[in-house]
Amino acid sequence: MSRPSRTPVLRALVALLTLAMAVLTAVVVSPSPAMAAPNFKAPFPCGQRWTYDHHSAEVRQALDFVRADGGATGGTPQVASAAGVARHYSQPSGAGNYIVVDHGGGWTTYYFHLSAYSVTNGAYVQQGQQIGITGSTGNSSGPHVHYEQLYNGVGQTIVINGVSLAPYPAQYHQKYLVSDNCGVSSGGRYLAGSPTDFTGDGRDDIVAFTRGSLNDVYVSASTGSSFAGTSVKWNDFFGLDDETLLSGDFNGDGRDDIVAFTHGSLADVYVAPSNGSSFAGATKWHDWFAPNAEVAAVGDVNGDGRDDIVAFTHDTSGDVYVALSTGTGFGPGLKWHEYFSIAGEYPALGDVNGDGRDDIITFTQGPVAASDVIVALSSGTAFGAAQTWHDVFAVGTELPRVGDINGDGRDDIVTFTCNADADVYAAVSTGTSFVGTTVKWNDFFCLPGEFPYLGDYNGDGRDDVIAFTRGSLNDVYVGLSTGTGFLGGAKWHDFFGLPNETTF
Repeated sequence: MSRPSRTPVLRALVALLTLAMAVLTAVVVSPSPAMAAPNFKAPFPCGQRWTYDHHSAEVRQALDFVRADGGATGGTPQVASAAGVARHYSQPSGAGNYIVVDHGGGWTTYYFHLSAYSVTNGAYVQQGQQIGITGSTGNSSGPHVHYEQLYNGVGQTIVINGVSLAPYPAQYHQKYLVSDNCGVSSGGRYLAGSPTDFTGDGRDDIVAFTRGSLNDVYVSASTGSSFAGTSVKWNDFFGLDDETLLSGDFNGDGRDDIVAFTHGSLADVYVAPSNGSSFAGATKWHDWFAPNAEVAAVGDVNGDGRDDIVAFTHDTSGDVYVALSTGTGFGPGLKWHEYFSIAGEYPALGDVNGDGRDDIITFTQGPVAASDVIVALSSGTAFGAAQTWHDVFAVGTELPRVGDINGDGRDDIVTFTCNADADVYAAVSTGTSFVGTTVKWNDFFCLPGEFPYLGDYNGDGRDDVIAFTRGSLNDVYVGLSTGTGFLGGAKWHDFFGLPNETTF
């Protein structure tokens, strides 16, 4: 008895399985949208002019840079093009001594052929901070900066200040780049706002941490119409290079103090209280808080009049820890939220509902379709459920800030484009949401390379905008709030906040 042939059936099954696998593969490997890249800047110091090229054997869309301003390439510092965690590597037959900086959200940058490392392995580095010395180690024909930008391990076309450097030249001295990498990330990974009334007169002042080898702290106090003092030293040893520096009233005396988070494996927290005319010597207020790459922040989360410290793990776990101030130290770190402000987002604190307790805020910082602002309100003992308070704000690489700009007792949100447009947008709090998507409060404030912040500099109860120009001028401009807009920038100081100093 003959059997029916199974070949057509097998062929049909194989065809169906092939189709299913193709569909499944398409689903599995379909790339997710890229996280917004950091605002990368040149990997060499502020004000220097370099030329670049890309040769056929170059890997991962890298560029090689050499100096074109008369200076020697070898021995020139290499600096981080954006903030992140720096790690050492060595490949004698290829890249030589090199550093990889992990910026979060899948983005990394590579710096090859270093003659020396300038930061410890695993250190958190600021944008513009020196990370190594240009050399010619490994497979190299002479001193140069070999620089790469990668997303999820894949080389990307080099983009500086949001502008692609493609098409790449095949040899030097066809295209040039002048660095504006003047340390614009200032003194912390995510500086969205912290109070700076160091004298206790009701007006916010400005502070500069020199870091480096001196570690001095300078303050220029507000008179209500300008900042007085250029070289008024308030502390002569505070704030090392890898530390996060912030301010807050930790003892509740009405004067803002300064705080340093060491991060790393020690994770100590030091406070230097203000006496109104100087900062006392640093004392340890906590011996394990915000370790390694966690993000530190400051705010009065329980409403007792003393600022507390907050740490965002800023990873896939998204945990948030709080250590309350006792007035002379910080209590144990306790988890107040278990999923908030994951990697790639911009965390912040502010009293957005006006109940006297600072809440947590995160700016997702994606493209227009994914640039939400999410809030979790403080109960005094924990942060509540996350709520979306705005759905289009602080897009991409804009710089968000938090403060009470209309004086109603509720903190609002502000974003600076800090590009050629130099626009400033605001959305005010209603107590349950932020209102305003394209409400421009100033149309020319904070140019590329400048560092913006908020503070009540004239003591009228409304937070104003401030910009530290850095670079070669080191001016400080203030735009006072009217309650519905910011006035044009007026120069309040003509020499404060040098490149690579931490200022706010």
